[in-house]
Amino acid sequence: METAICTIQNITKRHGASNVLGPLSLVLYPGEILGIRGANGAGKSTLIKIIAGVSKADSGSVNIASAVKKNIGYVPQDVALYPSLSGKHNLEFWAGINGLRGKQKDIRINWLLKEVNLQDKAKVPVEEYSGGMRRRLNLAAALLATPAILLLDEPTVGADNQSVEIMLSLMERMRAQGVAVLFISHQGEELRQVCNRIITMEEGLITQEDDVM
Repeated sequence: METAICTIQNITKRHGASNVLGPLSLVLYPGEILGIRGANGAGKSTLIKIIAGVSKADSGSVNIASAVKKNIGYVPQDVALYPSLSGKHNLEFWAGINGLRGKQKDIRINWLLKEVNLQDKAKVPVEEYSGGMRRRLNLAAALLATPAILLLDEPTVGADNQSVEIMLSLMERMRAQGVAVLFISHQGEELRQVCNRIITMEEGLITQEDDVM
C-alpha cells in the first residue's frame, strides 16, 4: 500500500452542546478518489473544511505530508467567483493569490480553460455563465496551484450533464497524475463512476466504506 498523504485520527467537532463530527478517523492516499456521501447535516462539509484548514477540530489530529501542505486545492459548496469579471480575469486573480506569475501563469490558465471547455468563454463575464459553466470555472480555480490534495464539496450541484462529465473526467486525470481527491456528492452514480472508495457518513460518523475499483 502506498504511503498515506493525509491521515485523520479521532477528530471531533462540537457545535454548542452537540457533537457534529466524530470521533472520526480516515486515510487518504495519492492517486485515489475517495467519495463521501450522506444526508445534509451528516458532517461531510465540516470534515472537508477541517482538512482544508478552514475550520479546526476540537480534538484529534489531521496529519498531512509536509511536502504538500501548501498544495491543497479546495472547492467549497458556494462558488467563489467574481460575477463582473470574465472567466480569464477570475483565474488571473486566483493565480495571483496562489503566487503564479508571468508565463507560468498564462500557460496554466490557458491549459485549465481548455480542460474545462471554457476557452471560447474566457472573455465573457461570469455573470453570463450558466450554473454548470460557473462550477467548471470554480474547479479550474482550485487547480491553479497544481494541488497534491484536491477537496471537492459538492462541485457538481446545479450543473448540467455536460458540465458534470467534464468535471468528472478532470478528476480522473488528476488522479492519474497522483493527486489525492476527496469528492463529496449526493449523486451516487457520480461517485460510482470515478471513486476508488466511497464512505457513508451519518450524524458525524463513518457508517460504511465500500471499495468501488
